[in-house]
Order: sequence, then structure tokens, then C-alpha cells
Amino acid sequence: MRADAHPTEKTLRAGSLLLGNKDKPDEEDAYTFSVINLEGQMLLPKYVCFKGDNGMYLRARKVEWNLNYLEFSSDDIADPTVRNIIHTNSDGTIRIYSSHYGKFWRRSPNWIWGDSDDTTSRNPDTVFRALLLGGGKCALQNLGNNNYCKRLTTEGKTSCLNAAVPTITREAQLELHETVLSRKIYGVEYRLKDVNIHDLKPRTFYTKTIANSTSRPHKSKLTISYSVTTERRWDSNVSWKLGVTTTIKAGVPAIAETSVEISSEFSGSYTWGETQSHTEQQSNEEEIEVPAHSKRTVRVVATEGTCEIPFSYIQEDMLTTGEIVVTKMHDGIYRGVNSYGFETQINE
Repeated sequence: MRADAHPTEKTLRAGSLLLGNKDKPDEEDAYTFSVINLEGQMLLPKYVCFKGDNGMYLRARKVEWNLNYLEFSSDDIADPTVRNIIHTNSDGTIRIYSSHYGKFWRRSPNWIWGDSDDTTSRNPDTVFRALLLGGGKCALQNLGNNNYCKRLTTEGKTSCLNAAVPTITREAQLELHETVLSRKIYGVEYRLKDVNIHDLKPRTFYTKTIANSTSRPHKSKLTISYSVTTERRWDSNVSWKLGVTTTIKAGVPAIAETSVEISSEFSGSYTWGETQSHTEQQSNEEEIEVPAHSKRTVRVVATEGTCEIPFSYIQEDMLTTGEIVVTKMHDGIYRGVNSYGFETQINE
């Protein structure tokens, strides 16, 4: 499998990946596999830049001796020197390619330079482990010395990247940004056979008791009004998406009586991974007859449930370079909450 290959559907569900032995491609070893646990691991976006604790983006800049340093000194995400391309290895570690230098990051001795032409992951000085810290931040651990990379000023260098500390200090907490101006999500294909429906529970949406204290039966028309709230969320369980202005066009699944149906469509601006709530007002009339000296209680009841459905989709990105990149993704997960089976009950 290529380092940039999409995880298979099996990988997404099982959280493990079977890899052939690429160092011994003979027939005997063609059936030798290793199992790597990827459960819970998120892949970084492909086109990224990093911002330091000084509020500046990390950029490619020759500082001394014509060496390819990386310096936190740009204030523009569209600066071509800040752009990097993430190459994910089969074990979840990464190599980082500086688009400006046209080379991979490398530790030497502890400064991080963009000067490596090595396209493999055999040299640990060119391999990093990314730890997601939340809030759009990450830490980068260099496997050459197992230190975290931080913004460092020393030896005549100012705010350059250095694999300097064994713990994640303030200067080692990097904001991760995608060098993407806009994103479109379309071509959504739900795998309905893999739907997971859970948390089914009865809900009462309306209750009213009508009393008749007279000696005769009484008929009246009752206007029944109530609100119904649904939730929907499109997310990914492998690839990480970071605050890019996104538009999405997709059907909206909903639990029905015996299955999940897609009867409506959403098209518009959307923050990836955010839960949207939508409330609709419902109203209808019922003729209610209440016998003499008695009462009737009117209820509207339904079943509420949650569905989770994996899906594939097309992601179209416009990069800060103006380039359009179209990628077929298979790591989508939709989560929806809705109610179904509405029934008006009239009881004594």
C-alpha cells in the first residue's frame, strides 16, 4: 500500500491495517504481513502550515551558511514559503515536505532543516510523530532524538524550529492550519447496509387534558401544535479537517419505520464535524369528543433514535496557490438524530 493510499473500509471499522513485506518482494514473502493498530488515530491533512506561539507562521528561510532553516516569521498563510505537504507512513508517523525548498524536513544536529532528498522513511531524523492536542494544535516529535520541536532562539538564530525538548512546552505547541482557501464536499455515497441505529426511546411531544363537567357529551376541534428537533453531523473518522470554509451537498438520512431513508437534501455552508440542530413547528387539528362528566387526555408520541452511517465523498480543495485538488475519500461518518412514527393518542 502506498503511504498516501486511502484506508480501506475494513481499516476504518477494524482499526488495523495489513501490510505486505516490501523489503522482500519474492513470492514466499508476498504472503507475509504485519498488523499495525491504527484505532483512534487521525491522519493530518495533506497541505498544511504551522503557526508558533509568537503568532507567526513557520516559513522556509535561509538563515546562515545558506542552510535551509525553518523560521517562525511569516504573517501570511498564503506566503508560498509556509506551505508543507504531509506524507503519512504506514505506521502513522509522518514525513514533512517543504514545498518551497522541494525537500523533506531533517534534524541536524537538532535544528530542523528542509534539505533531505530521501524519499524513504528509513532515516529517523526525517520522521516525525504528530500528537493532536486539541484546539487545532499539535506537537511534532522527531524520531531521531525523540524530542519535541519548538520555537528556539539561540546561536544567532531567531525563532527557528529545533527538536529541543523532551516535553510539550508552550513553544512546542504548534497551531496546525490547512493551506486551503475553500473546500467543496459532494458526491456523498452512504453505505446504508452498515448503518448503526441506537438509543431508540419513546418521546412525548404534546400533552393536553380536556375536561367536560356538563351532563352532555361535548365535541370540539383541538389545534395540536408542537416542535420537532433533528440533528445532523458530517464528520470523518480518519482524516482531520481544520477550519476551512466548506460547502457541502448531501442527502440527509433519517430513521423511518423499518429502515433509514434519504428524503431530503442539504446544500450550503457547513463547518465540518459540527452538529447542526433544526427545529420545525408542526400543527394539526383533531376533533375530540369528551363524554359527560369525564375527561380525555390527548398526546402526540413518537420514537426518537440516533443513526450513524459511514459514507464516501469527493473533496475538492482550492489551495492558497490557486491549484484545485480533487480527492475521493472513504472515511466519512454521518450522525443523525430524528423522531419517527408520530401518533396522536386519546385516552381516558
